[in-house]
Amino acid sequence: HAARIGALFMLLFAQSLTSICRMRSAQIDVRDEGRVFVTFDRTPVEMPEPLDRLIQEQMARRGQASYASRDSPWLFPGGIPGNHLGTENIRKELVARGIQPQASKHAALFQLASELPHPILADVLGISSTSAARWSALSSRTWGQYTAARRDSSLQDPE
Repeated sequence: HAARIGALFMLLFAQSLTSICRMRSAQIDVRDEGRVFVTFDRTPVEMPEPLDRLIQEQMARRGQASYASRDSPWLFPGGIPGNHLGTENIRKELVARGIQPQASKHAALFQLASELPHPILADVLGISSTSAARWSALSSRTWGQYTAARRDSSLQDPE
């Protein structure tokens, strides 16, 4: 489960394997209606299907897996009590399936930077605003006109 969830966090939300392995269960919020939110930095992000289901299964099984994972604060407890899963555990599985973690994370960042203004990208993903601005520039979306475009569109939408 860790490799599947980790791959999706990396491919959809440009998270590094280090960040993924260090995630705490407190970063997961399963709401009463079954919706799952993950906070990578400060902003909770609703998880799409089937990732939401995989996360719920991981939350349920992480305390049952072994002695080492009981009462662990980590989303992915490691084999040593009190430690999180090592990045190499996930990296090996991804590479065996043809996924290159660093290149995949960069591709995800490039895509997200073309879809989101860099301040929002930085806030959601937990990267620096400088890094987010660089990725936006690389994707040819500097978002310099974002505020003006939002203002203009709100003026055109009569309520």
